[in-house]
Amino acid sequence: MHVPHLFLLATLLVSTGATASGPQCPAVEAPPAPVCVAAPHGLAYADSEREANVAAGALGEAAQRFGLHFGRVPVGALILSTSLDPTAARDFARAHGLEYAQVWLPTRAKRSMTERAMRQAGMDRARINQALSRAAEQDAVTLRHEVGHAMYRAIYFPDTEGSLQDRYGTPAPDWLDEAAAILMEQPEAQARHLASFMDAAKHRPRTIPGLIDFVEAEHPVRSAALARALARGPRSESGVQMMVTTGNGFAGLDSFYGQSLLMALFLAETSGDPRILMPISSAIAGGATFEQWLASDGGRHGLPGGLLALQSLWDSWLQVQVMNPDRGANAEGGT
Repeated sequence: MHVPHLFLLATLLVSTGATASGPQCPAVEAPPAPVCVAAPHGLAYADSEREANVAAGALGEAAQRFGLHFGRVPVGALILSTSLDPTAARDFARAHGLEYAQVWLPTRAKRSMTERAMRQAGMDRARINQALSRAAEQDAVTLRHEVGHAMYRAIYFPDTEGSLQDRYGTPAPDWLDEAAAILMEQPEAQARHLASFMDAAKHRPRTIPGLIDFVEAEHPVRSAALARALARGPRSESGVQMMVTTGNGFAGLDSFYGQSLLMALFLAETSGDPRILMPISSAIAGGATFEQWLASDGGRHGLPGGLLALQSLWDSWLQVQVMNPDRGANAEGGT
């Protein structure tokens, strides 16, 4: 499968300025979880040393990629817990000089909730077992993804707390918030997002929004139907919800992640700046819209000054890179 040339750039590891020094696990009477592992870019908490090391690994891996795309890497805490309230986690982080706290599920709890969600969806035992066999790989992807969301919020929107009820993540456009998290994932996981988008674009082209509509679109999880499905699924005491989707049961869900990633790669390649999301995010954090940023600063970054012109560039780029992979491979030497 051909993927954009810049996608290969997103797999590079770069120095993020991390040193052997970093935050130290504080001695407190009531820690977020029993075991703490300190890493250069944060603290990893879990019920066991093995899980805490997994969380520390996710912090480090996400930090490397975050530095590639956003420069500075915030220092925070990743806490694997089914019961810790995210507000309590945030307060703990602030009390100890950390910039964010992300609560997620331990492996065993995530596996249990996944199985419950699949049973509720009517999946048979064979399919459940097949899905659970891939759970370990998916855990690594999910941890890095969720840390990406948390790091992005900490840098650009430190005083906001997103929820499904008010908005998907941060005040940033949903595609940008999601792209920041997907860019933290492993190349194999990113490739799956791209494959889902390409499948939808080729077989259900009318479901793919144009660039102008896409940059203003809400995340598909904000749809009423999907919100209802989430509400019926398992939910941990810490607030993590889970559900199972199959096929294209929720409009746009299968392609949104891939289109978000492609949008980030398109902007980076077109501008020639692998950190183009930095000035865009800074402007939006300051109250501008993406369209206003294009009008004021797009030209300085090699981008057009309006969405109509950017739409034209996007259509041509998408045709070469995704819809006509043979042409794209010839133009860039092939991958």
